[in-house]
Amino acid sequence: MRKAGRKVTAACCIACLAFLAAACLLAPVLASCDPNLVDPTMKFAEMSREHPLGTDYLGRDLLARLLWGGRNTLGYAAAVTAAAAVIGTGIGMISGFLGGTADSLIMKGSDVLRAFPGVVLVLIIVSILGVGIGNVCIALLLTRWIWYARMARNLTREELSRPSILASRLAGSGWSAILIHHVFPAILPQMLSVLSIDFGGALLSISGYSFLGLGILPPEPEWGMMISDGRSYMDKPGMMFWPGICILLVVISVNVLGDQPRDLLEEKRT
Repeated sequence: MRKAGRKVTAACCIACLAFLAAACLLAPVLASCDPNLVDPTMKFAEMSREHPLGTDYLGRDLLARLLWGGRNTLGYAAAVTAAAAVIGTGIGMISGFLGGTADSLIMKGSDVLRAFPGVVLVLIIVSILGVGIGNVCIALLLTRWIWYARMARNLTREELSRPSILASRLAGSGWSAILIHHVFPAILPQMLSVLSIDFGGALLSISGYSFLGLGILPPEPEWGMMISDGRSYMDKPGMMFWPGICILLVVISVNVLGDQPRDLLEEKRT
């Protein structure tokens, strides 16, 4: 019963994520209005056939801004997460395989970066490189690869001690073949779980920095920026509600799904 409940919950989360992703990808079809088109005569218009979610304080269509903003929020979050996962996992696997001095130097270097609070490090990097979503993504990448590297390193060290890996090394397999064909498939389920949960964190970070005016710059839409725009108009909750509920649904869904890749892949292996 519990297993069936988890499957139903996972299916609901996958459906929610798929719906939001498809809606954002189909933004040009679902939202015919220009998300940046200003129309003062339609300021705070109510929901209608022309404007299904109404308009904001500049008369811009909220549905169009929500969908196009989702493209930015989800796209940049996915890019940062994927880049951090690839870089961090690669570094961690190599570090765990090499061991010794090289492993110690890599892990101590990651400890130095981890010693700085992530928010402070991002603000320092943005203050040096300048405001903009590209610089925010670079800053986030520099702070997020560490977790993948440490996880991959520990899992790699564990896998290298298994008899099957030792047999491959005795048989003359090269280090690249061992890492690619033996270690990586073994640690993939755990790394996918980390990636799934980290995606929600990346999305919150990008939305948060855009909320502070450091990420996506006006007039381009983004969920965090839309919430920031609505702060001055609390009597018009739609400006904050729709992007807020989208962020909430995505973060909850990816966190619920965090353990699913590991469980599914481990079931196949057994």
